Amino acid sequence: MSASLKERKEHFVTGLTGGSTIDIYGVTSVSIVSYLVWSILKRKTSVFSDSNDVQAIVLEFFINWVLLLLSVTCYCDNVGTLITASIAPLFLVVFKRTKDSNEKEIKINVNTLSSKQFTPFITYVTVYRAQMMIITCICILSVDFHVFPRRFAKVETWGTSLMDLGVGSFVFSMGLVSAKQTIKQRFDSNYSYVNNLINSIRNSIPILILGVIRLTSVKVLDYQEHITEYGKHWNFFFTLSFLPLVANTFAPIIDILSPIVTGFLILLVYETVLTRFGFVEYILNSQREGLVGMNKEGLFSLAGYLAIYLNGMSLGYTILPLFPTRNNLLRVNGSKDECLRNRSGQVFTVSPIKGLFILATLFHALYYILDTCYIYGVSRRMANSLYVIWVSAYNYTFLFGYKLVENLVWGEPQYALTNSGAKSTVINDYRDKDCVPVGLRAVNYNGLTIFILANVLTGLVNLTFNTIDMSDTIAVIILVAYCAVLSTVAFLLYTRRIHVR
Repeated sequence: MSASLKERKEHFVTGLTGGSTIDIYGVTSVSIVSYLVWSILKRKTSVFSDSNDVQAIVLEFFINWVLLLLSVTCYCDNVGTLITASIAPLFLVVFKRTKDSNEKEIKINVNTLSSKQFTPFITYVTVYRAQMMIITCICILSVDFHVFPRRFAKVETWGTSLMDLGVGSFVFSMGLVSAKQTIKQRFDSNYSYVNNLINSIRNSIPILILGVIRLTSVKVLDYQEHITEYGKHWNFFFTLSFLPLVANTFAPIIDILSPIVTGFLILLVYETVLTRFGFVEYILNSQREGLVGMNKEGLFSLAGYLAIYLNGMSLGYTILPLFPTRNNLLRVNGSKDECLRNRSGQVFTVSPIKGLFILATLFHALYYILDTCYIYGVSRRMANSLYVIWVSAYNYTFLFGYKLVENLVWGEPQYALTNSGAKSTVINDYRDKDCVPVGLRAVNYNGLTIFILANVLTGLVNLTFNTIDMSDTIAVIILVAYCAVLSTVAFLLYTRRIHVR
């Protein structure tokens, strides 16, 4: 890549100010619409009865990948038209009677209830995580083409954009999933702080190595880079590797205060450091001297990303267990006996859909108040309090949306606890097959692998093509082919039960 082209590409993603949050919500709402479209077609027709049928695979790829791609490129200014065109054909089948219902009541013997049963498959969480990964993969390559609006690319300092939301959502999803291990350990009464800390160190090493590989490849290949994003040496893989480690290090404090309360305290301290001790000026305007100075964005933003991670973890305690546990809006469940004994309602004991509604409403109210009254705006570069609250509010809201689709089309999972007679079964695993597109299951099965592959393909495309001078038509063709490769690899790994990570 010539120096001049590298400079042009760096300039292409520099000095941007983003767009409105309403605009971002509009284009990403296509993800919920696509799940609604697939669910109704699956429930009312036989189109997706055979997951290996070529026509079904192609249609599903269009619904789950291409619609999202179009929403952030060609139809970004006409999302309503895209949504209408997607939903319109459903009126031919939406009132069609279905012969069998998926609302099966499963009897659970409390005497044989295991931690695996206590943390069953959650349909809408799988869909949410897979769709979030898909749109992230789409954006990391699309941003290098003119067909992708500059308002969706990462902002320089202040403002909101789709890609700024993406990195925060990635962290939120990590926190959400991390809660499952703690829930199971508490349920089985085998929680170990030391073992969890050792495991977090062990699990962080591969991601840390990926960060080193990315850093080395960028320097060796003279690849374009945006230093104000994370710093001279830091990258997102380093952030991802440190967050679980830090969370596990302070697990005893987090357990006492609850993740969401700890997250708010971190925000309070971090915001005080930024505004009262001059660190906003330091991060934005100081010279890059020393290792800390050269990577100040990546290092300081860890505090904000940790708060996002803890908000996701707190939500996991609310929505992942089989039934609501005591004060699940704030803290993790106890042992099996405690969970069964304290199933009666408490002040902070809520159902998943109620918990999502409360949190989405609370965080949106906080965002509106701070955005209206506070001295600074949203900054992904610093991961300040407004950024954390916005990212959390968005994820609570969209998970609520996926949950509404699940309840509307598939119904609430039904179960009954008994003292005898029920077989030891894994609750709601039938929903894995019946209620989630196989393509989304595939992406979720090897999420990190697909993300790494997306980064590699993005680099190859940029080293091979002059992306910023391509026409919109050619750009979309390349992007569809790129999505097809990612989708195919995910599908092949999943159908062969090859789980990398």
